[in-house]
Order: sequence, then structure tokens, then C-alpha cells
Amino acid sequence: MVARTRRRAAATTGDDIAVLRDQVSDIGSQLGTLLERAKKDGTALAEAEIVALQEKLQELTGDLKDRGREALDKIEETVQEHPGGSLLAAFAAGALLAVLLRK
Repeated sequence: MVARTRRRAAATTGDDIAVLRDQVSDIGSQLGTLLERAKKDGTALAEAEIVALQEKLQELTGDLKDRGREALDKIEETVQEHPGGSLLAAFAAGALLAVLLRK
């Protein structure tokens, strides 16, 4: 009777180990599938963020161009309104730049 109980226990333990192996194998397969999905989804998310950043960069570049044009227009107006002062300011800026470049 003790031998039968031990055989049953051994058989049950063996069956349990086989079931555990199958479960671990299934979990490994599921994990592999999840990792592949995460890579694909991660790539898709990264691409979406890159597209959003490119759009933002284009918007900022457009704003910068507009501001540059506005600044040039203001400079032209100032030069037309005050030609003498503008010439003096340009000369002073050139002299300052020359001094800084010598050092």
C-alpha cells in the first residue's frame, strides 16, 4: 500500500512537472509574441512622434522666416527714416566687430 501511494505521488508529481513545463513553454511563447508586438508598436509610436516633431519643426521654421522678414522690414523702415543714424550705427557695429576679431 505504501508503494502504491509512492507511485501515485511520483506519477502525480511527474504529471505536475509536465503540466508546469507546458505552462512555462506557453508563457515563453506568449512573451515572445508580446515582445514582437511591443517592438512593432514601439516603432509605430516612434515614427508618429518623429512625424509630429517634423511638423513642429516646419511650423517653427515658418515662424522664424516670418519674424526675419518682419525684422528686415523694420530695419529698412528705420534706415529710410534715419539714414544718418543708421550709417553711424553700422559704422560703430563694424568697428566693434573689428576690435573683437583682433583679440
